[in-house]
Amino acid sequence: DNLLEWPFSYRVTFSLLDQSDPSLSKPQHITETFHPDPNWKNFQKPGASRSSLDESTLGFGYPKFISHEDIRKRNYVRDNAIFIKASVEIPQKILA
Repeated sequence: DNLLEWPFSYRVTFSLLDQSDPSLSKPQHITETFHPDPNWKNFQKPGASRSSLDESTLGFGYPKFISHEDIRKRNYVRDNAIFIKASVEIPQKILA
């Protein structure tokens, strides 16, 4: 956390990976990308002063990312497992 610039403002991408055999059909991953709002409490630097009881910081997500019906249409669940990929675009100066 100390290497990042706060408030957190880097682009984030979530992908639900289609586990279908690529030799049989082209995978159809489900992807959502967002740029955090630096004014939201969720994207401020974590610290001891933040209360875990504060409901406004419980999390961030996509309640309609994919329906249960659509999950069953392809191989998003295979052998009782799903794969979710999370990517964050971090500036080169932090990686160096």
